[in-house]
Amino acid sequence: MYKYGVNLLLWTSHFTEKDIHLLKKVKDLGCDVVEIPIFNPEDFPSELVKDELNKHHLEACVCYGCEIDSDIASIDKDVRRKGIERFKQAIDHTHILEATKIGGVVYKAGGIFTGSAPTEDEWRYSIESMKKITQYAQKFNISVGIEQINRYETYFINTAADAIKYCKEVGNSNMFVLLDAHHLILEELDFYNTIIQTDKYLGHFHTSENNRGIPGTGLVDWESIYRALKDINYAGWLVIESFYVGFGNIWKPLATSPEFLITEGLKNLKNIERKVFKYS
Repeated sequence: MYKYGVNLLLWTSHFTEKDIHLLKKVKDLGCDVVEIPIFNPEDFPSELVKDELNKHHLEACVCYGCEIDSDIASIDKDVRRKGIERFKQAIDHTHILEATKIGGVVYKAGGIFTGSAPTEDEWRYSIESMKKITQYAQKFNISVGIEQINRYETYFINTAADAIKYCKEVGNSNMFVLLDAHHLILEELDFYNTIIQTDKYLGHFHTSENNRGIPGTGLVDWESIYRALKDINYAGWLVIESFYVGFGNIWKPLATSPEFLITEGLKNLKNIERKVFKYS
């Protein structure tokens, strides 16, 4: 069976000491792993988090994202410089957590638009910045994940092909593609072939439903996804990513409770895995 987990964005986007209890919660709910947002590298309590992870025998990975004032694709070199240093801070925390992967919308600040595709300068600046970032991450054996997200959230990397192209142009071996079923259903034509084509680049997968609700209750073709994961011998984690009310302008609950979303989602996904992989 795959290792399953949840992104703590289901509860918070600014993880502090008051949120430490969430690690025990996700373990008790049946998670093997946890994805921790480090959007606040300036005050993230990494030593306390590491101790709690070890206490509950949880493995972790990290999600991270550029902010407007630390956008590594910015035309302003001072903003890019700040973005690189801020990303390095997040990598330092990732290392303290003994995690080996950090990923997300790390190539460009999300939620801002220009009305057109990325310019040559924006793309080049992002690539140049990411080369420095991934070289730094290599010192700690940490890999950086490039997540494709839908056209309503970014104009930079929307498809798996975009993410693969980006990884190839950066050229460092410690890069991978992060696919998210919620975004795939908006941007791709076929779950199975998209995953097959991503192949060796796929290093992490968000098992998110089309409406960010309980996986297995919506429009996502999970059997096709699991068949593709099986056929490429995917060995990474499967992490449910959903959000709390208020994050990203979400104004209504996506399930009766975060706990119900996790327990039902894990049950549904594991049943589909058993069916596709034909476990005895």
